[in-house]
Amino acid sequence: MPTGTEHDLLSLFWSIRMDKVEQWRDTPLDEWKESVLKLAPQAEGFLQQINSHDDLSVASYHDVVMKKWHTNNVAILGDAAHALSPQLGQGVNLALVDASTLAQCLRELDLPEALTSYSERRKKHLAFYQRATRWATPFFQSDYRLLGTARDLSFPVMNSLPWARKQMTATMAGLKTGPFGILSPDNFV
Repeated sequence: MPTGTEHDLLSLFWSIRMDKVEQWRDTPLDEWKESVLKLAPQAEGFLQQINSHDDLSVASYHDVVMKKWHTNNVAILGDAAHALSPQLGQGVNLALVDASTLAQCLRELDLPEALTSYSERRKKHLAFYQRATRWATPFFQSDYRLLGTARDLSFPVMNSLPWARKQMTATMAGLKTGPFGILSPDNFV
């Protein structure tokens, strides 16, 4: 995944279950590189920089689901409030909407009411992304090749349909509140 310009930065995500990390570390690095190149031949230059399994970081994540995003005088925002599977790439988007919503609530209400309002206003938006990432995770990270094949075949078709493309774009922009709902511009400061 490009994270900078064409010539400088790249992120490579290789998803394996945490209980398989040591098995991966015990696999010769060249075997792993061959597996990557079969899927992404354009990664060859990147892979040449990797000389050891230790050149790569292992990251794990957990879904965080809370009923409210405040307590007493504290508001909880971003991944601390609603860490999700990274498939939809929504961490920063959701954190920014959290901050904007909290600022709006604090301008309108006293602190206790503002925090309650913040949790209420974020509920529908966050619930959609929590369900969507849980639903999408098996299509991106599972041992079922059929799900990955279904993803790879359906995404180009959906992208060619104007309505579906619009929904996919709104989802990736962090604007969805449900299958057909989109955040109102009033939600932003």
